[in-house]
Amino acid sequence: MIFTKNRNPEDLNKLYESLIKQLPNIIFQIRINADRKIAIDFLSKPIDFFNEFSFNEFLEDANNLSNYTIYEPDFKGFLESYERSVANIEVWDVEFRLLLPDSSYKWIRIEATPKKNELDEIVFYGLISDVTDVKEQEIRMKVADERYHFAVQASDRGVWDWDMVTGKVYYSSESMKILELTESDLVASPEEWDERVHPDDRGEYYGNINLHFENKIPFYETCHRVLCNGRYKWILDRGKVIERDAEGKPLRIVGTHTDISDQKEKELELAKMLEILNIQNNKLLNFAHIVSHNLRTHSGNIKSLLDLHKEDLLSDADTLSNIQIVSDELFSTIENLNELVNIHTVKDKEIEELNLNVYINKVLDVLHDSIKQKDILVLNYIQTSVTIDCLPAYLESILLNTVTNAIKYSDSKKVPKIIFTSEENDDFIILNIKDNGLGIDLNKYKDSIFGLYKTFHKNNDARGVGLYLTKNQIENMGGKIEVESTLHVGSTFKIYFKKTT
Repeated sequence: MIFTKNRNPEDLNKLYESLIKQLPNIIFQIRINADRKIAIDFLSKPIDFFNEFSFNEFLEDANNLSNYTIYEPDFKGFLESYERSVANIEVWDVEFRLLLPDSSYKWIRIEATPKKNELDEIVFYGLISDVTDVKEQEIRMKVADERYHFAVQASDRGVWDWDMVTGKVYYSSESMKILELTESDLVASPEEWDERVHPDDRGEYYGNINLHFENKIPFYETCHRVLCNGRYKWILDRGKVIERDAEGKPLRIVGTHTDISDQKEKELELAKMLEILNIQNNKLLNFAHIVSHNLRTHSGNIKSLLDLHKEDLLSDADTLSNIQIVSDELFSTIENLNELVNIHTVKDKEIEELNLNVYINKVLDVLHDSIKQKDILVLNYIQTSVTIDCLPAYLESILLNTVTNAIKYSDSKKVPKIIFTSEENDDFIILNIKDNGLGIDLNKYKDSIFGLYKTFHKNNDARGVGLYLTKNQIENMGGKIEVESTLHVGSTFKIYFKKTT
């Protein structure tokens, strides 16, 4: 509507009055003289609009409002803001609570601009608004936010928020603490975060996230290692897309980080213990089978000999001779089994730091005649300072069995060689004993090469006990043994001695 200049003032007043009545606020104009007396020049609607708020009493004397209308904790701030505005002729903007007859309250906001008129009076032009709904919503949000932060802190979880449009990532203080980040080294992009994830964990990590991005699962959850200040931590990472575009493409995702390093280490330790227990149980079962089989074999042989003797099919001399043979084999078997039992009675305190070359030379002296007989070339490239942590008796046995094995299965068509070398990593000193002998067909014998009474060549001296003993001895000290071998080329036995210091 366009108003003309000659519009009737009375009509305009009616229009303004009609418009003002539609406003939810109260519009007011008041004057304050030099004696601080207040006069109401204009009030857009009755002040009882705010339920029992006696604004008229306030206009007569602001102090009248102190005890029965304004909520006591808010009164001081209300009065100070009014006095400051009057004294400095500055905007009066205050929020306070008014008590209602039912002991509830309303939130009120006064916004007014003061000016001085020609009589040196202060005139306020302003609004009175009921902001109860807004304030209660603010309070609910504040309480919810406080509860949320308390819950996050109590659960030791860090919160992150990834804006996939801008690529920016927000980390809560707890998340930064978990990841050991500072403001200066914040992970600025998802790509930089991905670089921190352990290479072995990235496949599962990416897989779960992509399934969620494709809306195939409601959220994602992964346990993976993250590089934090130069070391890896186990992190439980949970996330959920909370905003997608019209095509379902993720726009924003939020989630939590939880440091589960202690829990994961305990799980891994438990898994290792269960694995060791399973190995020990299998060894025990295998040992029981061996004992049962061998004793049954020897006792069966003795029974057969006695049956033949009873039927006069064997002479006394033959019977005694055969029983002696069976007895010797039984004694040898019992010795082998006893040696296996002794392996598992070793205590850590018996392990010593030993010079490797001293024991190699000792074993080479013992086997001197066998080495000379086959004209074997022995090459030792191990530094004289190399030491290992081992039982003296075990080291002699391990070296004796592996070197004897190399001598026994040397290839007569070649110049036989036995080569000693060593290497080292964070956990082990590794002894390599290499030969160019007959070799072993690992495709055929890989799973049984360290089995008891397993032999792989037609050699009358072979008993199939040495490598089995060696494996048990080295494993009982926390080490391991591996073999690399090619038929007709040779073998390399890699013996891992665990570091204890």
